[in-house]
Amino acid sequence: MAVWSGCRRLFGGGGVSNPDKGYQLGAIERTYTDSGISVSDERALKVSAVWACVQLIANSVAGLPLNVFRDKESGREQLKSRHFLTDLLHKRPNSLMKPRDFRLALTTQMAIWSNAYAEIVWSGDRPVALMPLRPGRMTPFITDDGDLTYHYAMDKGVRVYAQRSIFHLKSFGTDGIVAQERNNFARESYGLAVSADTYAAKQYANGGRPGGVLTLDQFLTKEQREQVRDLYQGMSEGAYNSGRLWVLEGGMKYDALDYNADQMQMIPTRSHQLSEVARFFGVPDVLIGAGSNTSSAWPASFEQQMLYFLTHTIQPYLDEWEDAIRYSLIPGESDINVDHDTSSLVKMDSKSKSMFLSTNVQNGLMTRNEARKILNLPNVDGGDELTVQTNLSPLEDLDNAVQADQSAGPMPAQIQQ
Repeated sequence: MAVWSGCRRLFGGGGVSNPDKGYQLGAIERTYTDSGISVSDERALKVSAVWACVQLIANSVAGLPLNVFRDKESGREQLKSRHFLTDLLHKRPNSLMKPRDFRLALTTQMAIWSNAYAEIVWSGDRPVALMPLRPGRMTPFITDDGDLTYHYAMDKGVRVYAQRSIFHLKSFGTDGIVAQERNNFARESYGLAVSADTYAAKQYANGGRPGGVLTLDQFLTKEQREQVRDLYQGMSEGAYNSGRLWVLEGGMKYDALDYNADQMQMIPTRSHQLSEVARFFGVPDVLIGAGSNTSSAWPASFEQQMLYFLTHTIQPYLDEWEDAIRYSLIPGESDINVDHDTSSLVKMDSKSKSMFLSTNVQNGLMTRNEARKILNLPNVDGGDELTVQTNLSPLEDLDNAVQADQSAGPMPAQIQQ
């Protein structure tokens, strides 16, 4: 973000509503929470549920093939090496990254902050490189003329990008210019999760106990209290000191505070926070091992489980990638389209796949070689003909046979009977 926009956020700028002109902010940025814990973006990733959700979403999206097509009257023609877009998406988006590195980086940004940015390097009317930028330094800005620009904070100041030079992926928002930043809205839930983790860690560091109280039968001076504290502090802290022998003098007594995890509801609290974090990412609890008895509300078959995950979690990311590519990289080519192949995510068992391929081949929807390609088998001679279930003959032969039957005239009466 721009240097001064950070100060603006601290004093209440941004949030759900943005002005008609000027900086467009995704949320009021802050790291402190009501739990008393400060949770930066880096600390949020140390929460196991956040890490699991981000990694699951980013790897799932980046692992799906992104195909480029040319729309024709006869149907779609897949472009593999005959268009500049295939070079960007399939070969090298920039000099530093593989295609998967680029897509993984931007999807990770989108999962964490709901916004992802990359600089588009143009050569004439063709984009030749895409270089990821850091979302925390970027702030969209609407000028007095109504033009959308992007202000990017750098060591030497702020660089202003024209809208044409920025590839912007965004999640849902209220104005369509910038998405509502997930981390800022989920910060309180992160704070509760971090507080529970910190409390549990400190309790184990104290030998599994929340602490204790030393009682004396007399009043102590300030110096005496410091001496007692220095003498006995740490004797029961840590797993290695939990069984250490205490020697108390002068009528001193030690009373342990025996609030166990069940009494503090620590286990249910930590489990609930995992589910709460998963809810912010739209990820089913069971996929990150969160919650309890979540399988009872989860589809029974693995295929249905992955279809649910694809439909409700991954599909919005895929739609945004496809729309952003069409809008920012190929605005003048209406016949070029992009589409993700989700078949590798929603896998079928051998029986279901066999029935699926057989039905398509027998009804003329798929050739044998197309089915063999799905099974990673080589093509066979004569396998490129569309056939139907009647006698598995080519469609044009079936049409000729029907015409021959019609030209032969009516059957003899005795045969008709």
